[in-house]
Amino acid sequence: MVKVTQPKSLKRLKSKHAVSAVISNMILLAAVIAAGFVALTWTVSTSSAYVAQYGASTGSSIEQLRERVAFEYVFYDNNSKSLTAYILNCGKIDNVSIVAAYVSYQSNLIYKKPDGVTLYSLSTTSVAGLNIGKEGNFTLSSPLLNLSSGSSYMIQILTRRGSLFENVFTA
Repeated sequence: MVKVTQPKSLKRLKSKHAVSAVISNMILLAAVIAAGFVALTWTVSTSSAYVAQYGASTGSSIEQLRERVAFEYVFYDNNSKSLTAYILNCGKIDNVSIVAAYVSYQSNLIYKKPDGVTLYSLSTTSVAGLNIGKEGNFTLSSPLLNLSSGSSYMIQILTRRGSLFENVFTA
């Protein structure tokens, strides 16, 4: 009689030790795949946040580049110690508002108004900002604004978008 022997691979499949090794390898493989998906999800969400932040920053910079303000006339009244500037939005973006104004003499800051400037349309109505092609004015008034007649000064305005515009005038 011939004795039939089973091949070694078949013996391994029947062995409990072999089944336990296969199951542990499958569990390990599933854990690695799950960790990979977690890492992939984190990477995608982080890169999406960076893309959104970059887009907002680029959009803001483009708006700032499209902003242009021209000083039409600057007048200083020595009696009331007030300075009135007439400006024009000659840029390509609406709603230009001023958040700060500075007056300097020979590179020395002599007056600053960092808490916002009220803009008026030419009809003396207060406006939030100047639209394209619109003119407006603002007045800086303070006892500290004591300018010498005939001297040259520089006025600078800072817009909400971060643009800085300046003009030299004679008091």
